[in-house]
Amino acid sequence: MAEITDIATQVRQHWLKRYMDVQPVVMKELVDAWRSLPGVLPEEYEAFLRIAGLPTDSDSRGFRFWLPEELRATADVLRDAGYGCNATEASVIFADYLHQSWWYALWVSGPWRGYVSLVLGTRNGDDPRFPLGTLEEFLLGYINDDDDVLCRRMPEKGAEH
Repeated sequence: MAEITDIATQVRQHWLKRYMDVQPVVMKELVDAWRSLPGVLPEEYEAFLRIAGLPTDSDSRGFRFWLPEELRATADVLRDAGYGCNATEASVIFADYLHQSWWYALWVSGPWRGYVSLVLGTRNGDDPRFPLGTLEEFLLGYINDDDDVLCRRMPEKGAEH
């Protein structure tokens, strides 16, 4: 848990250095919001929110971390956007890029619990993609603007999206 504590502090500092409006997350609101979501709230995600808080808007690169009341099951987001979802385990969308051009899902059940996957919205339902890494690895990739972490497993140019 110490690693997520340090990383959450780094993420918070990253946002504050960019003059983002970072607000504390009320844990009761998170718990209440999670009641309508699948799976179990990962301890690392809860610790991240408790320490880092959340910005109220997208950052200058177009990333936006979702507020507790915005969290949604990945399958629901994809269905509502007209895409399929072949996942057999549950995940929750917790961030997006460029006004939902694509999403990031946190696995909340099964063997990938606590890992983050890229979600593109594909006609063939091949979402969420194989995990990018743990929540900690994703957050470090985020603050370091590391496309090798953030965009891994993107389809090749010209491939179906």
